[in-house]
Amino acid sequence: MDDDLDQFFHDDAEQNADFSDDGSEDEAPDNVDVNYELEREEPKSKSVAEFTKFLQECEYPDDIIKYFKTIKFFEKDAKTGDIVSTKSLKFTVTGFIQYLFGTKRIQRPVLRGIAKIFGRYDIFHLISPELVKSITHLKETRTTAWFNLFNFLSFVPHPTDRVTKPLFRQFCVRTPFNDKSMKKRKLTWISTDYDNVWMAVMNGKISDKLTLKLIPYITQNVISKLKAPFKSADFFFKMFDKTDYHGILSLGAIFRLISEHNFEYPKFYDKVYSLTNPSLLYMSQKESILTLLDSFLSSTHLPTYITASFLKRLSRCLLLAPIDAQEPILGLIRNLVIRHPNCSELVHREVPQTLYDDPFDNDETDLHKTRALESSLWEMKLLQCHWNQSVRKRAHFVDKSIQKIESYVRFRCTDELFSVNMAKSFGGEDGEAEKYRKLQDGDEDEEGTGKPEPKKARRKGFGGKFAPKHEEKVTRAVGVNSEAPKGILDRQVPIIDVPTLWKI
Repeated sequence: MDDDLDQFFHDDAEQNADFSDDGSEDEAPDNVDVNYELEREEPKSKSVAEFTKFLQECEYPDDIIKYFKTIKFFEKDAKTGDIVSTKSLKFTVTGFIQYLFGTKRIQRPVLRGIAKIFGRYDIFHLISPELVKSITHLKETRTTAWFNLFNFLSFVPHPTDRVTKPLFRQFCVRTPFNDKSMKKRKLTWISTDYDNVWMAVMNGKISDKLTLKLIPYITQNVISKLKAPFKSADFFFKMFDKTDYHGILSLGAIFRLISEHNFEYPKFYDKVYSLTNPSLLYMSQKESILTLLDSFLSSTHLPTYITASFLKRLSRCLLLAPIDAQEPILGLIRNLVIRHPNCSELVHREVPQTLYDDPFDNDETDLHKTRALESSLWEMKLLQCHWNQSVRKRAHFVDKSIQKIESYVRFRCTDELFSVNMAKSFGGEDGEAEKYRKLQDGDEDEEGTGKPEPKKARRKGFGGKFAPKHEEKVTRAVGVNSEAPKGILDRQVPIIDVPTLWKI
């Protein structure tokens, strides 16, 4: 796969064609004296402070590449004969660490370009041990440094996604990474570097502001690529117990640890139940959270009191939920009733019918004591009077017999809901967009009241010249307000535009 950094090496593309990462990089060209390259005198380079300042003032990655062409990266150890890093390379690595952990916030586009250079697997192998040491001593109050580190690591790919091309091969022929043993175990030590840095991040004293971004990112992009995902359990269980918001964000990783790695969490469903509240439905991650909640309650072996408690809690949340969350929750409640037939008593029970008569204790955190099995889903009757037609139709499932097949839980954003409502003609039939949506979604078959409208009998009559004459259309004049409105729209309107702008 082509790498983004290759654009900075167009000038040397032909002469470096023999040095590509094709398995033959341990062989040097005939016209290159490898020993001279390793034994030549090291040119003067920037110190740690100078290189840090250079990175802060650098505008393009091409400037860093030009500087790399002027320094020597490796030399031969006089005692052992091994190829080791030069003082210039050590200054470069240390200067980059100080730049990353500085007090100045680095923008993500800048770090994206920096990661195209320092995220390559060979130089990242030298950077990762220094990163781990710096992360260990990084304090929680260093919010800027934490965000710089997180943004940089988010641009470093895992070898299962993409193996970057080596950086040092662009500047020198012989490197420590040419060794056959290193090449055979390349994927192994690249993965190890990736794991060590991310585990150091999870074990560090992370800033509270960063955890809100770090938890979803690790859940979606990191935990599945770790060699030992179970080692992240301490981090996620600590976040799960921290606050409600952190607990909600950690649900995905906790579920994966429990289902795939046999972890146990005491009173897990009690904790999830306490996190299920109306504020959850106003989060941007509500779609993934509701999908996880459906997975938690997918087992048919769950005790009835647990399912009934979640049914009542979700029904109460519906009364305070935004419009884009009401349809998915109604679909989830309907599927739970189908999945757990013992909870059908809540649907068919007519008492209670109001909040004051409801024995269900919404404030109780112990699922054994909520008394949900003594209640009913009277909230569905309330939603049958909702202003939105789709919500009204979905709430009518309590008036039908319980079906055997679960329905699709549909998520629609507020923009889509707005477009659907605006496509309807006011006070008349549905617009073309609404008719098309019904055909695609199957609303009339799945969510209707089950009572199709009777067809109107066709009136028989005589045709041709015996047909009755139609009444002639009468055109009536419409009064027009020719005065411009007063207030914030106090402006002069041309008389010619009045009939168009201010019709009554």
